[in-house]
Amino acid sequence: MKAKDLLNLPRCCPWLSGLDETESQRVQRDLQVRSFGAGSLVCRRGEPSAYWVGVFSGLLLVMRDDERSLPGLPAIAPGGWLGDDSLVDGERCAEDVVALRNSHLALLPADTYLWLRERSLGFNQMLLSRLEQRMRQCLQQAQLGRPAGADERVAQTLLGLFDPVLHPAVGQTLRITQEELAEICSLSRQRVNQALQRLAALGLLRLRYGGIELAQLQALRQFIGRAEPAARGVPRALAGAMPADGASPPAAADSPHWA
Repeated sequence: MKAKDLLNLPRCCPWLSGLDETESQRVQRDLQVRSFGAGSLVCRRGEPSAYWVGVFSGLLLVMRDDERSLPGLPAIAPGGWLGDDSLVDGERCAEDVVALRNSHLALLPADTYLWLRERSLGFNQMLLSRLEQRMRQCLQQAQLGRPAGADERVAQTLLGLFDPVLHPAVGQTLRITQEELAEICSLSRQRVNQALQRLAALGLLRLRYGGIELAQLQALRQFIGRAEPAARGVPRALAGAMPADGASPPAAADSPHWA
């Protein structure tokens, strides 16, 4: 890896701090960093799974069975990783993964990923936290069903992209364009723009040049009906096993701006 990639490791791979010296050295030795242009195919459905793929910068779109028009197509933002299921089960890639914008990706070889799973408690704790958060999202989505309108669909997509467990490198500002968000949500750019303006007017987010700043995490959840799990019928025992989200920062009164 280049020096600048090593500097990005703590931000995009916070789980490295949970590894011992031997494990950390092997990850830094084996991890490959590659750049993919916008529209490039990162993983092809049906091909062997050779890497655990992480996002240093950029944005990935995961497509299943070419169902590009379905709402809720998952996207992977900085700090996010994909490929766990295929690597553990020894299966081929289950979906196509495309770079929505120029992306800098980390590729951890399958052998190293499986070696860490076999010996590293810290690595497995991180994987368990990610699994619990994904399960939590699935439960919430099952309770809510299909978003009632475009505003709710955009809000739900942004809530997933700002998730601090699944995308820890995003922080409070997500670098994304209206076109990219429209692609993820399967909406027109105009409809996404209208939804963003309404969400910003409600004080849920702030529109910045080339990106979106999260203003009120809990209020964004409530906008799409995402109260705490116990309040929506999820058993308290299960809710207690799920990781708590980070606290949201106070909102500012500055006017939204979107390029």
